Amino acid sequence: MSTPSFDRPSEVPPEITFTVLPKAIAEFHHLPLHVPVLVDRQEEIEKKGYDFNEGSQLMKRLLEAAPSVPGAYLYQLFTRKWDKLMELNPYFAKGRIGEAIPKLVEILEIDPECPLTAFQLAYCFRVTGELEKSESFYKQALRMAPDAGWIYSNLGRTYRIMGDKKKAAEVFWKALELLPGDQFVLEQLVELSELFIIPKPDDSGEALFVKRSDYESKMKEALEKETDIESLMGLGWKLLQDRLVDLATQCFEKVLVLDSQFFDAFLGLGTAHLESGRFKDAEKYLTSYLEENPDSATGHLNLFKVYLAQNEEDLAWQEIQAAVLLDPNRLDVLRQLYFLFLEADRQDEGMEWIEQLIEDVPDSFGPLLVKAWGMNEVDNWEEAEEALRLALKRAPHNEDVLLYYTAELGRRGKTEDLIQLILNEPEPWSLSLTINLALAYTQTRKIDDAKKILKKFLTRPDLPLEDQQRAKALLSEIEKED
Repeated sequence: MSTPSFDRPSEVPPEITFTVLPKAIAEFHHLPLHVPVLVDRQEEIEKKGYDFNEGSQLMKRLLEAAPSVPGAYLYQLFTRKWDKLMELNPYFAKGRIGEAIPKLVEILEIDPECPLTAFQLAYCFRVTGELEKSESFYKQALRMAPDAGWIYSNLGRTYRIMGDKKKAAEVFWKALELLPGDQFVLEQLVELSELFIIPKPDDSGEALFVKRSDYESKMKEALEKETDIESLMGLGWKLLQDRLVDLATQCFEKVLVLDSQFFDAFLGLGTAHLESGRFKDAEKYLTSYLEENPDSATGHLNLFKVYLAQNEEDLAWQEIQAAVLLDPNRLDVLRQLYFLFLEADRQDEGMEWIEQLIEDVPDSFGPLLVKAWGMNEVDNWEEAEEALRLALKRAPHNEDVLLYYTAELGRRGKTEDLIQLILNEPEPWSLSLTINLALAYTQTRKIDDAKKILKKFLTRPDLPLEDQQRAKALLSEIEKED
């Protein structure tokens, strides 16, 4: 920000001067580029960013002294809506999102061209599950503030919840154009397989983000050169993980050319065809695989997905039960079982099934975690927490339980409990637990502690590039706020 050149009315108080907002910030708040600051605060504010609470009060003083100052109309609108917007912060902090919506509508009536208010409404509708309204309000905000990259990134979140990966990728690319190097946007593009992380060729330990087309060419070349069956299997599963399904299919087919009885390739092909929506082919390969490997929970889970996609519910139910009984701690299997009951509106029956599993397999933690999900669904935190504690008793230090437990403590504002729970765990902590602890420290203003644990995490040898990137990005954000 810098001082703009415009005619300064003589009646402007001498202690007030003006600074220039970045265009995207001005658009987002529906303000002119030039905004008032105190002369003795100008240098600090131009380093740290504009303080809109302070600015709102200055605008009121300025309008009283110089009602014809350039930008007066937008200042008037801003001062009328800003205090009302601030009154909504407790609603957001306590998760009372539905109650905030009518108040935001009233604020939008004050200033119908306010992107910030439209943006907040879009967020509220995303949280309440009214996704078409969320999309509409994000688009309204973008019409008024087309340079605000964070609106695109939040619209991308809505599209991801909608399941529209194509639209999500489009808006995340636009967000990256406006917010170069933004870590959240980069991560979203990686998750959508639009970008891939590879190490720099200079052995520096740094990462490069590579576009899908370039990465796909590199992996295709590797596939063509590879002739070892085990290496091809590993490559095939990696290609599936990277959502390069056609290449994965070619990889597993190449294995069967080399050895037609290598049945793990049948599982790979069945999974690849499932991912591509070729359900009859997937059923053929998965059935063949399970004939040789009847105790494979993965095989039964994937065949369950095939039958469910073809509306063969009785067959699907048999397969998911088989998968659960083979591995009662496998959370992706239990999650499918639980959601199957939810979709059929048979929650009570599903919870009875889970309770029986808890009793029948006394050393299992997975069913207890599912119970905690279910209790949270009906806002019964007391029973949910009891299930989580028992899960940790059965499986001490289990990361899945700890991540869900700490996330819920954070969501409920029980930050000190969250911190203590992680500190009681032996080190080294995973990246996710480290991040949860760092964020909890920042919320309690223990910034030095947050920076310390992230720096310690980054000293670990052989950290995956993705973990390095996320830890560095969070540390950078914390250091900016300090």
